[in-house]
Amino acid sequence: MKNTFIIFAIILATVALPFSPMLVELATAQSQPIKEIVKEGDVIFQTTQSRQSPLIQIATRSKISHCGIVVMKNGKPYVLETLNTLKLTPLDKFVARSKGGRYWLKRSDKDNIKIRYDHYLGKPYDVAFRLDNDIYYCSELVYDIYKKQLGIELCKPKKIDDYLIFCADRLPKIKKEMKRRGIKKEQYAVAPVDVFRSDKLKFVK
Repeated sequence: MKNTFIIFAIILATVALPFSPMLVELATAQSQPIKEIVKEGDVIFQTTQSRQSPLIQIATRSKISHCGIVVMKNGKPYVLETLNTLKLTPLDKFVARSKGGRYWLKRSDKDNIKIRYDHYLGKPYDVAFRLDNDIYYCSELVYDIYKKQLGIELCKPKKIDDYLIFCADRLPKIKKEMKRRGIKKEQYAVAPVDVFRSDKLKFVK
């Protein structure tokens, strides 16, 4: 019985360890009414309920699986994000779609940000997670806008293989999905949690 308990404890620690660095950060999720504090250029993070969300969470060791950037249109806040296509989503609709209604809002120190987004609208979602094809997935979109429009590199791209090293027990399913999408282990990517952890962004309080 004692040996069984020890083995169970080791397994539990092994599974929980990859997520532990995020527990403190996620505890600071925004609790104020978002429309009262949001500004253009803010980056908003969430856990979605999409089919690929669990795969992203496993590979990146984070509960965060999606993000977008806030823009103002006709005095109202929207989230520029990638779904099936790149689009503007009303802020309240974006938040309502979050798992458990939770979101995390972060902001740059740069003042008076104005996002030029017309170039992005209508582009298809980049299922291959590539950085060189002028179509985008969620965190790449935020990364691209901050780097090209604001001169801020939020994080350094990492190889896909750098994420997969932490999820060997789930690799068969992830490998199948990678093959279907044409994702290569050697290619570089930017994950939502990489943007979330950027020291160029601070929590909005």
